Order: sequence, then C-alpha cells, then structure tokens
Amino acid sequence: MITSAGISSTPDIDLGAQREQSADSIRVLLVGMRMYTQLLARALRQDQTFDAVEAVCEEVAAALSNHRPHVAVIDAGSDREPSKGPDIVRQVRVVHPQTQVVLLLEPNRPQLALEAFRAGANGVLSRGESLDILKKCICSVHRGQVWASSGELCLVLEMLRSASPSHLVDFGGKPLLSKREQDVVRGIAEGMTNREIAEHLKLSVHTVKNYVFRIFDRLGVSSRVEVVLYAVSQASKSQSPHSTSACRAVLRLSQ
Repeated sequence: MITSAGISSTPDIDLGAQREQSADSIRVLLVGMRMYTQLLARALRQDQTFDAVEAVCEEVAAALSNHRPHVAVIDAGSDREPSKGPDIVRQVRVVHPQTQVVLLLEPNRPQLALEAFRAGANGVLSRGESLDILKKCICSVHRGQVWASSGELCLVLEMLRSASPSHLVDFGGKPLLSKREQDVVRGIAEGMTNREIAEHLKLSVHTVKNYVFRIFDRLGVSSRVEVVLYAVSQASKSQSPHSTSACRAVLRLSQ
C-alpha cells in the first residue's frame, strides 16, 4: 500500500475551492478499493499540483468519460487475480488513449510488470512506496516518461532472455517495420541517441526523428523505452540471450 504518515488522517478540505485553484493541475483518476482510493485521492488533493478523483474497478469507463484524467493510477487488488490490473490498463487505453497509466504492484513481480507494459502501462510502482514517490511517478508519466525502478526493468528483461529485438512481425509473419526502421530500433535498443543513430546510419538527425515517430506509430507506443520493451518481448528465443545489454540500454534511455 502507498504509505504516508498522514494519509489516513488528512483533514477535510473544500474541494470546490481547491479545484478553482487547480485549472492547470494534473487530473488523476485513482482506481481500486473505494476506501483506499478515497484516502489516497484526499492526500493528493492536499497538493495543488493534483486534482484527484477515485473510482472502483467496475466504474473505470464512466470515470474516464466523466473526468478525462491525464493519469490513471490503478490498484487492482490482491495477486489472486493477476490479470485484472493489465486488463484494466487495456480498458483505459481503449476508452481514453490519451490517459497515461500507472499500475501499482507487489514488489519483485517481474512477470506482472512485463504484462503491465505489454498492456500499455506507462509506469509500474510498488504498493509499498511513499506518497512522495507516487507524486513523482505521476508527474513523470504525465510528462511522457516511463516509470519503473532499475531493478524492475532488469528483472523484466532478464525474464525475456530474447534475441536481438529488431525483427518485428505481425501475426501473419509480415514485418511491421522496414529494414531501415529496424536499423533504428536496433540503435534505440543499444541505447543510442538520435544523433548517434544518425551518425551510425549516415542519416540526418531530422530523418532519424521521423523514423522514430513512425516506429512509435506502427508499434503503438509513445517512448523509446516502450520500443525496447515491445521489441524485446516480441523477439524470437535465442540460445544466446542478450538481456544484460538490453537492460543497460533501457536503463540509459529511462534516465
């Protein structure tokens, strides 16, 4: 559970006045058990950076339509239903794709972290983290960054133990990307900047940027880290795993 010294004893506040002062606040939807999300939303509203509302899992679609949040923080409950969290992430992506999504997980669960990213999450966060860390996480994903601890990224990539993440195909085996786009993905997976990729491929930086945006569109992702995670997760199994180098690449991209 997200912890804070004052989370369970936050005094009542005038939400109307608070919202009048928060036109530029980050709109946050907290999804999970009612009592917990109410307490967490109240704690977040103490900070004018956030305009937080809550909903139970069954109310996600209506809450997204009504509030159009910038960020949704999902706590799907216990590990007895491990697919519930990723399922809600997918629902958010369908109903309101502009919303960035954070999934709260039990610590050291790389398989669930992997499923969260595959479902379209922008971040994963341990339930045991502090309220201040949650705030930082929300602000980061709102800026378009991916949030995960170094350990979670390494554990995810260590589990994959896949081949070079450059051959991406659809269900029919047809390549999703052109050869040049695969070259750019390979550079991203190695942790290269756009300028470094441009120098390596003898292209202009502007051309590389165009390739990167095209790759984002074709893979349905929005960040370089997601490109690596998607590509690695789709790569065919190999006798020579590259998880260590891939982990270094993702950590460099996420910094």
